[in-house]
Amino acid sequence: MAENDDSQRFNIDESSQSSYPLEKMRGGTGEQQREQAQAVHEQSGRVPPQAVDVEKSVLGAMLIEREAIPQAIEILPSDAFYESKHQSIYGCIQDLFERGNPVDLVTLTEELRRRDKLEEIGGAYYLTELTTQVASAANVEYHARIIAEKSLLRRMIETMTTVVQKAYDPGADAFELLDEAESKIFQISDNQLRKAAAPMNEVVKDTLERLETIHGQDGGITGVPSGFPKLDDLTSGWQDSDLIIIAARPSMGKCLGKGTPVMMYDGRTKPVEKVEVGDRLMGDDGSPRTVQSLARGREQMYWVRQKRGMDYRVNESHILSLKKSRREGARDRGSIADISVRDYLDQSDKWKDDNKGFKVAAEFPDQPVPLDPYFLGLWLGDGKSDNARIYTTDEEVITGLQEIAEKRGDTISVSDEHRRCPAYLVKSGDRGGAMATRESVQGALRALGVLGDKHIPHLYLGNSRGKRLRLLAGLIDSDGHLNDGHGGTYEITQSSEQLARDIKFLCDTLGYRTSLTQKTARISSTGYESEVHRVRFNGNVDEIPVRVERKKASPWTDVRDWRMTGIDVEPDGVGDYFGFTLDGNGRFLLGDGTVTHNTAFALASAQNAATHPERSTGVAIFSLEMGAQQLAQRMLTSEARVDAHRARTGRMKDDDWQRLARAAGALSDADIYIDDTPGLSVLELRAKCRRLKAEHELGLVVVDYLQLMQASGANLRSGANREQEIAHISRSLKGLAKELDIPVIALSQLNRAVENRGGDKRPQLSDLRESGSIEQDADVVSFIYRAERYGITVDEQGNSTEGIAEIIVGKQRNGPIGSVELAFVDQYARFEPLTTQYDNPGGGPPQGDGSAPMPPDGNAGGGGGNSFEDDAPF
Repeated sequence: MAENDDSQRFNIDESSQSSYPLEKMRGGTGEQQREQAQAVHEQSGRVPPQAVDVEKSVLGAMLIEREAIPQAIEILPSDAFYESKHQSIYGCIQDLFERGNPVDLVTLTEELRRRDKLEEIGGAYYLTELTTQVASAANVEYHARIIAEKSLLRRMIETMTTVVQKAYDPGADAFELLDEAESKIFQISDNQLRKAAAPMNEVVKDTLERLETIHGQDGGITGVPSGFPKLDDLTSGWQDSDLIIIAARPSMGKCLGKGTPVMMYDGRTKPVEKVEVGDRLMGDDGSPRTVQSLARGREQMYWVRQKRGMDYRVNESHILSLKKSRREGARDRGSIADISVRDYLDQSDKWKDDNKGFKVAAEFPDQPVPLDPYFLGLWLGDGKSDNARIYTTDEEVITGLQEIAEKRGDTISVSDEHRRCPAYLVKSGDRGGAMATRESVQGALRALGVLGDKHIPHLYLGNSRGKRLRLLAGLIDSDGHLNDGHGGTYEITQSSEQLARDIKFLCDTLGYRTSLTQKTARISSTGYESEVHRVRFNGNVDEIPVRVERKKASPWTDVRDWRMTGIDVEPDGVGDYFGFTLDGNGRFLLGDGTVTHNTAFALASAQNAATHPERSTGVAIFSLEMGAQQLAQRMLTSEARVDAHRARTGRMKDDDWQRLARAAGALSDADIYIDDTPGLSVLELRAKCRRLKAEHELGLVVVDYLQLMQASGANLRSGANREQEIAHISRSLKGLAKELDIPVIALSQLNRAVENRGGDKRPQLSDLRESGSIEQDADVVSFIYRAERYGITVDEQGNSTEGIAEIIVGKQRNGPIGSVELAFVDQYARFEPLTTQYDNPGGGPPQGDGSAPMPPDGNAGGGGGNSFEDDAPF
C-alpha cells in the first residue's frame, strides 16, 4: 500500500511543489497566480468556488444604475471575479467611474476597445447581454457579497494548498511554516481596503505638514470642536481617526414585549406598544413618570414568571427591580436592587432566592363620584343588572345604606309594603331580604354606563385609596367570602369576566396579593353548569371597611411580605421589544402593580460641531434608540431654549413658537444627517459612513449607542458571547475612525457597580459595561457625572451641585486627563458652559423671553444640546 500515500491522495506532483507555491509566496502576477490556482483545481478534479451568474448580475446592475457602482466598489476588488473577462469589464467600469465619466454600454464599449479587450470579453453583444441579466440594482450589495465570499474561498484554497505543499518538503521547519500559515490566514481576513505600510520619510513629511497647518490656530482647537471651551482646551477638539467613548449610567433598558400592560398615572392601563412620548406612567412612589422618548427593536427576549403575580416578557437589557427578602448579607432586608436580566441570570441561586419581585399600591388623587363607592360595590355584587335594586339580608348592610342616605340628606325605609319614598327604598320581599332603589340612583348608574354592563367605572378605579377601599367593602359585603388563615383570604366569584378583571385590578392597585382563575360552577340539583371567574386576594385586608361582622378579616400574621414573590426568568427567543425613557428614578408599575425599571451630552457635541460659526463640519448621527423626529425635537427645543416639557405636552406659548422658528432655520442649514435604523450592524454602519463621506464633507460620526449595535456574524466565531460581540464592535468603530480619518463618538453604558459603590459614586474606567476592549480600543474615554442624581447636594468645598454636570476624561491617549464642569439647564434640556451666569437658582436662564448671555466661545448655541435623563449620554 506504499503507493497509496498522502501525496497521491492530495494529487500534488513534484513539479508543482517547486513552482506554484514559491511564485505565489513571492507575489507573482495576478495572471500567474490564477493560472497556477487553476492548475491545482484541475489536478484535484474539483471546480473552484464561483458564482458566474451572480457576477453577470452585478456587472449588469452597475451598467443600468450608476448608484450601484460605489456599492459594488466598496465591497469588491477587481480580482474578486472568477471569469477573467468579468475582471476586465469591472476594471474598466472602475476607471470610468473614478474619472467621473458616464458608465453605460457606449462608454464601456469604447473603453474596452481602447484597451484592445473588446473582442476578448465577447464583444458589444456580451455587454448588452449583461444588462438583461438583472431587472434592478436593488440587490447589488447582497450579490457583491456573494462574489466576495467565493473569492475569499478561492484565496483560502490557494493559500492552504501552498502550506500543504511546503509541509511535504523534507527540510521544512514546522514552527516557521506554522508562523507563515498564520500570517497568510490573517492576510486573507484583513480588510482589502487597508492601506499598505507607508515608509517613514512619507509619514514624517505628512506629520510636519499637519503640524504646520494647525500651528497658531485660535483656541488651540485642532480637531472637531465640541462647543464647550474648557473641554476643547483639554482635548483640543475631537481628533481625526480617534474613537471617543462617552459613558454614563443607562436609563434605557425598560423594554417589554408587545401587549404588556403598563399602569398610567390616571389609573388606566396601556399596552406598552401604545405608550407615547409625553404619557405619564405611575411611579413606584405614587408620583408620575413622564415618557421622554421611545425605543423599538429586536433582541433576545425572556419571560419573567412571577409565582404570585403577572408574567411579563422583556428584552435581555431590561432592568428588573427586586427587593431583598432576608436579613443576612451586606444589604438591608427590603432594600431594592435594580439589575438587568442579563446580569440577573449570572447571579447565584442563593442570590436569586433572596431577591424577589415586588408590587406596591398605587396612589390616585381623590375625585368626586356620583354614587357612594360602598353602594356601588353592593350593587355590583348583588344588584340587578338592569335597575338600581339591591337585595340583602344583612342588618349591617341596611345600616350602611341608611348612613349613606343620611349623608345625602335623604331617608330610607325598610318595610313589607310596596311603597316608594324619595330616597332609597328598602323593602322586605318574598326572598326575606331587602331591596334598595331610587330613581336618581338609577339615573346615576345609567350615566356611569354600568346598567346592563356591570363593570367598575374608571372614575372609581382611579380614585383615592379610601374610596377604592369602600368600593371593595361593598363588593365583599354583598358577594364576598372570607377564608381563614394568616388574617384571611377573600374570594369573590363573578360570571362576568370583565367585572372579575376590574375587581382584580382594584385589588392590585390597593397592593394586595391577587389571583384570577376560571372554573366551572355546578348546581347538583339541576345539573346546570357555567363558567365563572374567581378573584382571590389577601394581605393587610383587615383595613377594608366591611360591615358584615362574619366577613371581617383579622390582621395579617404571616411573617412573609405578601407583596413580594419569587421569580423565574426563561429565555423566549429573539423578538420585538417596546420601551421608553422616563424621568425620575426610572421605576414604574405594570398593570398589576409590579415594580420594574426603566438616553444628552453627545448630541450637544454633535449639534455644536455642525453649527460652529467658524469650524462647522458634517455630522452623522446613528440613533439605535430614538427616532429621527424625537432627536430633531430635542435639538430644536434645546437650540430655541423652549421648555421641553411644554413642547412635549403641546402647551407652548406664542413666543416659544417664534424662538422655535428661528432655531429651525439655523438647524435646517446645518449639515446633520440622522439615521434611526434599529439594530444597525457594523457592516451597515461602515457602508453608510463611507457613502456619507463620499457625498458630503463628513467630519464627525456619533453612534447611540454601542450596546445596541449588532456584530457582523461572519466576523465572529460560532457561539461568540456578548462580550466578544462588543469587543468586535469597538474594534470596528476604531477601524472606521482610522479609515475615514474622522472622530467617531460612541455612547456606552456603565455597569451597575456605580450604583452599589459607596461615597460619591464617581464613574471609573472599570465601570465600562460588557467589555474591557472598549477601554483598550478607545482613544478618549469620558464620563458624564451628576452628583445631585445620587442625592449629593453639595461638593467637598460646600458648593451646590444643583444643575452641575461634570465631564470626566478618564483616558486620553494623546493628551491629559481631567474633568470639566458644565451647567445643565433642566428647563431647556441643554448643556451650557459653566461660565454662563444666570439670575435664577438651578443654573437655568430666567423664564420670560428665554434669552441668555452669549457663551464665551461666541457660539450662540452655547452648549446647545439635549435632554439629559438619568445621566444617559443621549
